[in-house]
Amino acid sequence: MLTAKDIMNTNPENCLLDTPINQVMKKFAEKRMDYILVVDEDGRLSGIITESDLIEQQASLHVPTAITIFDMILPIGEEKFEHELQRLQALTAEELMSTDLKTVSPDEPLDKLASLMGDQHIHHLPVISGDTVEGLVSKHDVIRALAKRL
Repeated sequence: MLTAKDIMNTNPENCLLDTPINQVMKKFAEKRMDYILVVDEDGRLSGIITESDLIEQQASLHVPTAITIFDMILPIGEEKFEHELQRLQALTAEELMSTDLKTVSPDEPLDKLASLMGDQHIHHLPVISGDTVEGLVSKHDVIRALAKRL
């Protein structure tokens, strides 16, 4: 049975926490990437930046609304507004990256990778062994492996 280590990209793109966002964007454009792993000085995974993160950073800011019920003002969308504002002001990879990452071990079976990606709408799974980034499995990698299996 195929595992993450059989199908992963063993040299995933990465940048340091303090990499300026403009350099990250240039790297995305020049290399036609759809992700970049963000690592610390020791190479430990800290987060990921995807195309969606870069696009959302450039999107219009949605001002929160409020409703009034019985003379009480209830704000709606404050958390989303604060999140968008932080992304808009991001100057480094650390300030823009997503930190809520799902990771897998090198021995994770292909069917588990496919299930995890499908169930949780994940496009990129960093492959971690201890504190070390071993590689990255993308949806494209899983689809290629599934097609070969047919």
